[in-house]
Amino acid sequence: MSSPTLSTVESRRGFQTCLFFVGLFLLNAATWARADIVVDWNVAMTQFNEGLPPPGAPPLEIRAYAMAHIAMFNAINEAAKAHASPEAAAAQAARDVLTQALPAGTTAFDALLTKQIAAIPDGSEKVIGLQIGTRAGAEIIAARAGDGAMKGEGPYQPGSKPGDYQFTPPFDKMAPPGLTPPYVHFPNFGKVMPFVLKSGDQFRAPPPYAVRDPEYVFDFNEVKLLGGRISTARTADQSEMAQFWYEMSHLGWNRIARILAAQQPDSLLDHARLFAALNTAMADALIAGWDTKYAYNFWRPVTAIHAAAGASTNLTAPDPTWEPLMLTPPMPDYISTHSAEGAAASVVLIWFFHGDEHPFTLTSTMAGAVPGLKARTFQRISDAAVENAVSRVYAGIHFRRSCLAGLEQGRTVGAWVVQHAPYTEGR
Repeated sequence: MSSPTLSTVESRRGFQTCLFFVGLFLLNAATWARADIVVDWNVAMTQFNEGLPPPGAPPLEIRAYAMAHIAMFNAINEAAKAHASPEAAAAQAARDVLTQALPAGTTAFDALLTKQIAAIPDGSEKVIGLQIGTRAGAEIIAARAGDGAMKGEGPYQPGSKPGDYQFTPPFDKMAPPGLTPPYVHFPNFGKVMPFVLKSGDQFRAPPPYAVRDPEYVFDFNEVKLLGGRISTARTADQSEMAQFWYEMSHLGWNRIARILAAQQPDSLLDHARLFAALNTAMADALIAGWDTKYAYNFWRPVTAIHAAAGASTNLTAPDPTWEPLMLTPPMPDYISTHSAEGAAASVVLIWFFHGDEHPFTLTSTMAGAVPGLKARTFQRISDAAVENAVSRVYAGIHFRRSCLAGLEQGRTVGAWVVQHAPYTEGR
């Protein structure tokens, strides 16, 4: 397989839209914290990706978000020291990073910068702020230039034993433009240089169970029963849960952060701190999760259920006609990085907002593909993280053990970021 360029990755938009039937769902702006430039740029970068359905290119997207928010935090800090405009510095830094990391969005990002800069009074503070923003953007781009994120998607050779990951349909016969089937998603991303962690394997999860373990047998039958496209056991709420959380984690959890930020007053620097910590935690959780995935290469439920005879006890009967409720992303099962991202994000939000008890109501971009999909209300941040994780069982795309291990790994990564990131100091 050849290594993808950014343009190749972004060209998957049409390919993946055909697979997932996801339309762009624009959320009510009243639910967003739109009080400052940091939040406006967070809306802009996530909104750009809302039209890109799962599996999308989550490693490159969350990497871009983290880079842009670090650049804004650094620019705002430097502007305060130089008595320059922090708004000009943040806007310029965000634009410079995003046009490099998400080049397909350049027109929209340039337009937002022009609008924001026009609203800032002319003068030396504005000029110096723009210069500071340019430096901050260039510094993070240079720092991440050799991080390994663009080293490509292969080669990858699956195993042949029961429990080994196998290419999943339709990716066993299809691939995005520029790549050849069978296709697996970013197998090298676990080797990418993290933002705060020391390495991708710093918190590698323990090995998954063997296919004859009693816990595996339980999880096998649970996902077979509750996660199938046709299921008489899955409740209506469980179906909605699976569909609601199917969007990419970093879209939903940035939206949650904006909702919570709208509920209390915070400064521009505080918002820069929040979104830098949030997105670097999710980026590092994705790197750690990808490391675990490709260290163990555990098979997905769809493969296990089709081929259960090869690993069978009399309690794991195969069903070659079984299909998951939602399409299985093309990567190994263990761990669920979706669960890890949400868990890491929840730890950061609980830290920033000084506690878990923060009721909120959330909508999903999946409402564009699932007519009638309702908003969901949570009393605690951690409740959303748990539901985000277990939804993957009801979607038929992860074993429960994978979701629980993802929660644990994500919480560990989130705590490390809160304790060690330079932008978390002083909160």
